[in-house]
Amino acid sequence: MICSSAFLFALGTYLGTIEVPVWVGNEYEPMHVYFPFGFFLWLLALLFLAYGVVLGMRKLQKLPASQLRTAFSMVSLIVGVTLGVLALTSTLLPWVIAERAEPVIETRGGTFNVGKYHALTGVNLMMGINKVDEISLVFVGAIIGILHIPLLSLLEREKPDAMRAFLFSLGGICIIGPLASVYAHRIWWIDLRVDGALGFSVTFESPGPGFLIATLCAIGLIASGIITTVKLARPSTL
Repeated sequence: MICSSAFLFALGTYLGTIEVPVWVGNEYEPMHVYFPFGFFLWLLALLFLAYGVVLGMRKLQKLPASQLRTAFSMVSLIVGVTLGVLALTSTLLPWVIAERAEPVIETRGGTFNVGKYHALTGVNLMMGINKVDEISLVFVGAIIGILHIPLLSLLEREKPDAMRAFLFSLGGICIIGPLASVYAHRIWWIDLRVDGALGFSVTFESPGPGFLIATLCAIGLIASGIITTVKLARPSTL
């Protein structure tokens, strides 16, 4: 149930990011037509998660004390929470850093110092002018690491390795998607307007620390999923 909750949460968020051209007035405008269905999947994910927690607690009550002490993966819990917190933190750090060669612009209204360095955090990319809706999937990957993986490690005793491998991989894929989208769209520029009339593009662009941290988190989650899968498959090859 916990794995199903994570999958539905990721799927609902992905559907909420899809934009479909809709004819409005005299032109097509991109709209999130699948958002209602995505919201329904979020609610369903919450129900699955609650039911999975209740079911897991009931199973734990039936197990002997000796089995409760041994069947627990502290490493998976620490790795999942650590990478999840780092992924969540990365959205508050600059994903794009841009530099303008000439920070001073002269106009009829006077001289404006627009600054040499500009940065867009993950939240800025998701909410600002240069909007990238896929950034919301980073939050999904972080929640899977912070919430779903620890709950699975604590409550699940039947084939936990296979489920952990799935959650690690799903969390990593959720984070890789926004990273690829930002890089593919080449959002290495910033549109700045002064008095509603001035606009310019910067001349130097580079990924920020938030982008790099999110990349490392995605690699760490997927690597953890692969390692767990290898450990799971190793006994069957003997």
